[in-house]
Amino acid sequence: MLVIFSKVLVVFIYVGIGFAANRLKVLPGECVKYFTALIMNITVPCLMISAITGQELDAGMYRNTIILFVLTSLIYVIIAVLSSLFADHFFTDRDQQDRNILASAMTGCNSGFMGFPVAKAVYGAKVFYFVVIQNISNNLYLFLMSIPHLHHKEATGKRKRSAKEIIAPFANITTITTVISIIMLFTGIRLPDYAMNILTEVGDITIPLSMILVGVQLGTSKFSKIFSDRDLIITAFIKLVVAPLLVVVLMIPLPVDPVIKLTSVLCTCFPSAAMGVATAAKENKNSVLMAEAVAVSTVLSMITLPVWIMICSRLYM
Repeated sequence: MLVIFSKVLVVFIYVGIGFAANRLKVLPGECVKYFTALIMNITVPCLMISAITGQELDAGMYRNTIILFVLTSLIYVIIAVLSSLFADHFFTDRDQQDRNILASAMTGCNSGFMGFPVAKAVYGAKVFYFVVIQNISNNLYLFLMSIPHLHHKEATGKRKRSAKEIIAPFANITTITTVISIIMLFTGIRLPDYAMNILTEVGDITIPLSMILVGVQLGTSKFSKIFSDRDLIITAFIKLVVAPLLVVVLMIPLPVDPVIKLTSVLCTCFPSAAMGVATAAKENKNSVLMAEAVAVSTVLSMITLPVWIMICSRLYM
C-alpha cells in the first residue's frame, strides 16, 4: 500500500508543479493548447502502442477485453439515466439546458487525458491496457450518447445527424492508434526492439507532462467564482464519490476478473471529461457551465482520486 501511495503522490506533485508554474507565469494559459496537441497527437499514441503491444494475449485477456467493453458501456447507460433523473429532481431552480449539462458532467470521465497517465504510473501496463479499452466506451458516450443526453426533455424535431457527423469525432489520432495497437496485439505483430524503445521513451513523457498540464489548467481557474456555486459542488460530489461507489456495489456480485472490477471502478473516479466542453459548444449548449463543472471536479479529484486508488488497490489487488 505504501508503494501505491508513493506513486500517487508523485503524480500529484507533477500537478502542483504545473499549478505553481502557471501562477508564477512560467507556463501561461496560452501553452495549454500546444501541450495538449503534443500529448494527444504524439506522446499518448506512443504510450499506447508500447504498452498495449507489449502485453501477452491469451484466452483470458481476450475474454476480459470483451467483458470490460460491454460492462463499461452498460455502466455509462446506467449513470447517464440516473444522473438525468437526479438533475431533474434536485436542480429545479435551473432551466432544462443547464440540468442536462450538469447531468452530462456527472457521466463523462476524463479517463483518457488524465486516466491514461495515472493508470500507467500507479498500476502498470496491464491495467493501462484495460483503461484504454474502457476509454472506447467513454468515447462512445462523449461522441454519441452525450448528444441525446444534452437534449434530454427538449422539444422533438431536431435535425438528424448524418453518418459523417457521427463518425467524424472518432477520426482522431488516439482512436486510430487504439485500433492499430489492438490489431497488433491480437495478430501478434511486434515492432523491432529499437523502435519499441523509442516509442516507450517518448510515451513515458506523457505521465509528467499531462499532469503538469492539469496543474496549468487549474492555475487558470477562478476558484472564488466556481466554488461558490452549490450545484457545481453537488455535481462534482456525484461524479467523484457517488458514481464510483455505485459501481463498487454493482461489481460485488459479478463473477469477473478483479482487474475488470478495478478498471471499471477506477475509470469512474476521474473528473468530468474536458471533451464535454467542446461537445456542449457544438450543440449550442451552456459550454461555460460545462467548463466550470470540469474545473470543479478536477480540483476536487486531487482529494478523492488518491483515496479511490487506495480503495481499489485494497479491494481488487
